Amino acid sequence: MSYHKRTIGSVGARGRAGRVPHSFSDGGFTLIEVLVAAVVLGIGMVGVSSMVYFGVRSHQKSAEYTIAAERAMQEMERVREAGYGGAIVSIGLFPSTTYQIVNSSTVNFGVSELTNGQGVITIGDDVEAQATNPATGQPYQNMKRVTVTVTWGGVRHPGSYSLATLIALRAL
Repeated sequence: MSYHKRTIGSVGARGRAGRVPHSFSDGGFTLIEVLVAAVVLGIGMVGVSSMVYFGVRSHQKSAEYTIAAERAMQEMERVREAGYGGAIVSIGLFPSTTYQIVNSSTVNFGVSELTNGQGVITIGDDVEAQATNPATGQPYQNMKRVTVTVTWGGVRHPGSYSLATLIALRAL
């Protein structure tokens, strides 16, 4: 009795037409597999690059808002320190070397730390927050509204930050 050792697939290893079927153990890839891998990799790279772009842009916007908020707060504190009587648009409070007085209630200033950075300070009586004198029916004229707005950027990435407060005339 002779035994013929038959290995699995030894007869059918070449298939019906005598070809060796493709398998990953052959060490090669077909052109379609390479193209599919390239497309998947390309889609992944687009996703990663857009995440990086938006991450950098978000960081830049955050830095711009921080600079604008700091400058607006500095200007607000300048007017607050002057008090109710000193909160007027004048060269004494806003020197002409840094500020441009537009009219009796508005001052412009530049913000060099921001691209095309500009600021506007508006000071005026606030009739909405004023108490009414019951004897005359007129407001007491004891509240001023101060608004500081900083804008920056251009057409593509504009930004704006604004602060507002009231300053009261306090009796001594």
